[in-house]
This record gives sequence, C-alpha cells and structure tokens, in this order.
Amino acid sequence: MKFYYSAKNPDHNGMIRVHGEDCKELPDVLDRVYLGIFANGDLAKKKAQQNLLVTNIIVCKCCYD
Repeated sequence: MKFYYSAKNPDHNGMIRVHGEDCKELPDVLDRVYLGIFANGDLAKKKAQQNLLVTNIIVCKCCYD
C-alpha cells in the first residue's frame, strides 16, 4: 500500500498520469492531486477517473504494479 497522486495537467500526449509516492516523475506538490492509499496503480487510476471525470488517465510506467 502506498500513496498515489495524479497530475493536474495532461502530458504532451494529452494523458493524465497517476504516480506512486516514490516515483521519480512525481509532479511538484502544486501540480498534483492526492488520490489516496491504494494497493496498486490500477486502483488509483480508477479513483482518478471518478474524481476527475475523464478517461484519458494512465498509470506511470514506473508506478504500474
């Protein structure tokens, strides 16, 4: 279990990425949204889709477990 965050803004491909707390690509504190504590990135992604009401969300490649 770890803390997960989503980026506030889409990346250059138009995707919003979900990151774990220890991700090297985690956005700055002002550029991210706290999602909660989850067992894996897929669960955090589902929460982000509910919160942000968008479907263009993916889990960061290094945070996918």
